[in-house]
This record gives sequence, structure tokens and C-alpha cells, in this order.
Amino acid sequence: MKNLIVKIIALSFILPVLSLSVAYSSENPTSINRNNDKQLKEKLKGIDGKTAMAIANKWHMDKIDVVTFVTPDKVNFKFKDGETISILLPDDVMMVSIAPYINKTHTCATHYISSCDAELKNTKIKVTAVAAGGKILINKIMKTAPTGFLDLWLPRNQIIDITVSAKGKSATGRIFTNRDSNTCETTLKLE
Repeated sequence: MKNLIVKIIALSFILPVLSLSVAYSSENPTSINRNNDKQLKEKLKGIDGKTAMAIANKWHMDKIDVVTFVTPDKVNFKFKDGETISILLPDDVMMVSIAPYINKTHTCATHYISSCDAELKNTKIKVTAVAAGGKILINKIMKTAPTGFLDLWLPRNQIIDITVSAKGKSATGRIFTNRDSNTCETTLKLE
């Protein structure tokens, strides 16, 4: 009987320590982030540039804590552990994200999908993009994302005149799609 009481007392001390240890390891943010980062990195294996852009936009909307940005050649995912995974964009097209505005804008050269925010969210915008020589690349109504941006896939090595219209106002500008061009266009003031 005495041995049984000693075992019960010993277990009453050991069990709380074990449960605390298990709770700490499963709730430890570093452990969670490491596992989560590993799962997120797996989703990037074997994908193309257009899929990478879609994932970056989704992660931003889902508030996934990964820094994402697009350069003329690739979509980049920078994780908390410092690792950056880059997915190449297609050779023949480049992604330029535009944010027409009426009252408020920000200076931007590289589009940070994870943090760029613009004024005209979920807004229908008429977009016309014409390459030098008159070839019409885009001529349609598009809806800005909840961030206020429109992602445009445009042919590389072009000078493109763009016109955007919304809310009875319009703006024109010029976009370049070279290997050293901006991926963020925030100067299209609707007037």
C-alpha cells in the first residue's frame, strides 16, 4: 500500500511536468513557425512564375507572414528563417502591378505583394495597354484586388502606353518591361 501511495505521489509530480513540456513544444512559436515555413516552402516546389504570383497574392490575403515581392525576373518569398525562394517568371512576359489612384499613393519601384497597399480596392477599372507600333495588348475592364492593385502580364522588352479609367476619371502613363524595369506602378492619378 505504501508503494502505491509513493507511485501516485510521484506520478502527480511527473504528469504536470510532462503535460507542460508537451504543451510548450507544440505551442512554441519557433516550433510552429519552423513547421509552417516547411509546409509553405513545399507549396513552392515545381511551380511556375504565374502560379507563384497567385500564391503570393493568396498568402497576403490570408495574412501568411512571408515577405513576397516581384522583380522583373522572379517572384521572391523570404521566410522568417532568412531563406529566400525565388521562382522565375516566364521569359516572354513580365508582371507589372499598377495602382491607379485619386487622392493617395506611395512611391514604389519593386512590388511587395506582402505589403503594398493602394487606394482603389475592389474597383472596376477600364485598362487599355498599347505597345509601340499600335498593337493592343489589353483592352478590358478589370477589378482591382482587395489591395488596390491590378497585376498585368505584359510582353517583355516593350514600351507600353497605358490608359486607365474609373469613377468618371482617367489617367495615362507609360510602362517599360525590360530586365531593369519597375514592377510597381503607382503614378497613374485619375483626374
